[in-house]
Amino acid sequence: GIASLREAICRFYDRSLGLRYTPGQIVVTSGSRPGIYGTFRTLVDPGDRVIFAVPSWNNNHYCHLTGAVAVPVVASSQDDFLPTRELLEPIIRGARLVALNSPLNPTGTAFSADALAGICDLVLEENERRVGSDRPLYLMYDQVYWMLTFGVEHVHPVALRPDIARYTIYVDAISKSFAATGLRVGWAVGPTQLIAQMSDLLTHVGA
Repeated sequence: GIASLREAICRFYDRSLGLRYTPGQIVVTSGSRPGIYGTFRTLVDPGDRVIFAVPSWNNNHYCHLTGAVAVPVVASSQDDFLPTRELLEPIIRGARLVALNSPLNPTGTAFSADALAGICDLVLEENERRVGSDRPLYLMYDQVYWMLTFGVEHVHPVALRPDIARYTIYVDAISKSFAATGLRVGWAVGPTQLIAQMSDLLTHVGA
C-alpha cells in the first residue's frame, strides 16, 4: 500500500478504535481475503493446528490451502454462536492460530467485552507458558463488519488487553461499511516483523 494510505489507516484506527500503529505495521490488500490468506500463509506451517468456531466463514478452506489441521469448535446460540474461553481452553495447547470474527459472518452476532477478554487472557497465558520453547500462539481478529453495528459496542483485543498486541493481527476492509465492494481495498495490521513478512508474500501473490 502507498504510504499515504497506510498513514490514513493509522489515523483512522487511532481516531475510531484507539489503536496506535505505525505505517510499517500495516499491509494493504485487495480486499480483506488476502489479509486472511496472508495471515494463514505467513504463520501456519503444514500440520499446525488452527482453532476457529463454527459457524464461520471459510476458515476450513484456508486451513486446506495451507495444510493446517482445522480444529473447529461448535459454538451455541447461548453464546451468540461465538467461542468462549471455556470452549477453547481444552484445545489451546499446541495451536498456532485462533481465528476470530466479530461481528460474525454469518450470524451478525458480536463479542461482549467479557467474553473476548476471557479469550485474550487465555492466549496470553498460553504464550507465557510457551516462553523459551514453543512458537507463539497468534490471534487473527477479522473485524470487517465492525462499523455496521447497531446498539452493540464493538470490542477488540488490544483495547481490552494491550499486551496481546504482539500476538494479534487485525483484518479489515472498506468494502462493507464504506459501500466500496468493487474497490477491493483491505488491510492487515499487526506486529512489524510479521507484517513485513506478509507484505513480502502478498507481493508475489499479487504478481
